[in-house]
Amino acid sequence: MSAADPGARAPHRGGSAVVALAIGIPMLVSMMALAVAPGVLAMAREFGDLTAQLVLTLPALVMILGAATAGFLSERWGRRLVIATCLALYAVSGLAGAVAPSLGTLVVTRMVIGFCGGVLLTAIYAVIGEYFEGPRRERVLGFMSTAGSLTSLALLVAMGAVVERHGWRAPFLIYAAGLVFVPLALRGLHRGRPAAAARLGWTPVARQWRLYLLLTAYTIGMYMMVIQGPFLLAAKGETSAVVIGRLIALSSLIGALGGALYGSLRRVVGFRGMFVLISLAIGFGLPLTAWAPGLAVIVLGMIVTGLGIGVIEPTVASELLLRTPEPLHDRAMGVNVAAMFLGQFLNPLVVAGVRDMGGIVLAFVAIGGAYLVSGILFAAARPATGARAHG
Repeated sequence: MSAADPGARAPHRGGSAVVALAIGIPMLVSMMALAVAPGVLAMAREFGDLTAQLVLTLPALVMILGAATAGFLSERWGRRLVIATCLALYAVSGLAGAVAPSLGTLVVTRMVIGFCGGVLLTAIYAVIGEYFEGPRRERVLGFMSTAGSLTSLALLVAMGAVVERHGWRAPFLIYAAGLVFVPLALRGLHRGRPAAAARLGWTPVARQWRLYLLLTAYTIGMYMMVIQGPFLLAAKGETSAVVIGRLIALSSLIGALGGALYGSLRRVVGFRGMFVLISLAIGFGLPLTAWAPGLAVIVLGMIVTGLGIGVIEPTVASELLLRTPEPLHDRAMGVNVAAMFLGQFLNPLVVAGVRDMGGIVLAFVAIGGAYLVSGILFAAARPATGARAHG
């Protein structure tokens, strides 16, 4: 890290409550899709395949609006009030989904929780830039990814059993967990700071458009196992929600391990090296899973894929926090979250076109091949003149 990096220094120091929020909010965001993912096949029998996938990923689309609005809200009312309010709304709207009497009502509750998730994730990334710096920031970002991945693992395993026993609506009750973090936000964060962002404008944020485009493209692959995995396994003859949840959870478990090691790994290989590793892991893992002749190879493919997906978010977020001034972190992270969840929302639409041509196996192979090519291009690229030591 160079002292010349505009976002390298943190104006405050974070305590245990801030760390708990940094770990807890990504867990809540993971719940938005993954709590109900094991029930997607049951939901599809009621609403149809594409509709069920879009209900699953609808919060990702609305998160774009939440992320875009987060900077506006935080700059005026402070991150503390915004985070506490959205945590409460997250819990209420999530619980409402369990009793939604119609598809229309379910859609509305998913939109509200998606908006809150977008604001929360944006604000907590900005909080990390405000309260942590240097290696400690990298570690917290890595722990964020680990927390999200471990939550994914637990949800995919546990919710599969819940769906089989109580139906696909039961997992919505877990969203009440958002209420636990409201006191932490009120106690651990300061009330606000003068809004210096208006003086700096949007230029330093817009200058990072390549990172945002890169994140959108890689988020499509990051969610292949969660969104498309059940359909691939069903095509191979496995339709049990419990088994599907446990198999998909493997990639999340490996992703959690990758997130825990992210801080050390990033300091060794730098930004470009991280994307070489990410690309190769997804590029080999997706086709391996698709072509797997048996369960053992499916497991191997999911493990390989998991090596890449767990470090995509912290790699890009860390780079953006370094490249943008701290007062603009809300804006930079807002676009970051929007780019990430745009990729999640686009996954069913991108995959649908390939599936129509040759089925779900071809979709996994073709998309994996695209990332493999990207990894080769990253490895072959020459570092830009004057590139910083951190990559």
